[in-house]
Amino acid sequence: MKRKEVKRLLKEHPEFESWLMEDEARVRAVRTNPGTAEELFKQWSDRKKGRLDFHTISQKTKRASEMLNSVQSIMDMMADYTKKL
Repeated sequence: MKRKEVKRLLKEHPEFESWLMEDEARVRAVRTNPGTAEELFKQWSDRKKGRLDFHTISQKTKRASEMLNSVQSIMDMMADYTKKL
């Protein structure tokens, strides 16, 4: 893997980049040999598949709830308007 490919991989997967930065040994390994980035990415993705990311799930649930609340308020306003007619 070339340096440009590693940079593109890190841009496409910022979570992977933050995982690399957690350990100085991983950073050194990628800097000395960019080919190890592919192995580390496979290791990271396999590790990530095995667990649920509750933080992301809760953020998405919160966003969906907010959207549903706004739609509900719009529907209520429309119902009130039709009652006045």
